[in-house]
Amino acid sequence: MAFGHGLNDEAEALRVEIRHTLPYGKEWLATPHQLLGGVTPEERITAGDLDAVNNLFHSILYVGVM
Repeated sequence: MAFGHGLNDEAEALRVEIRHTLPYGKEWLATPHQLLGGVTPEERITAGDLDAVNNLFHSILYVGVM
């Protein structure tokens, strides 16, 4: 149970980071992305695949696509 709580904390921290970093972070979370298999980042976060969303998000920051 503590693990699930920690995962929820990590998921929320990732959402907050995205919303505060990207100009349209809230919309980005709700937009399907080809590199996430055509699903939204929010769907991947909800499914527990934080690494895929985090990697894509930081790749976007790295290349400066905002």
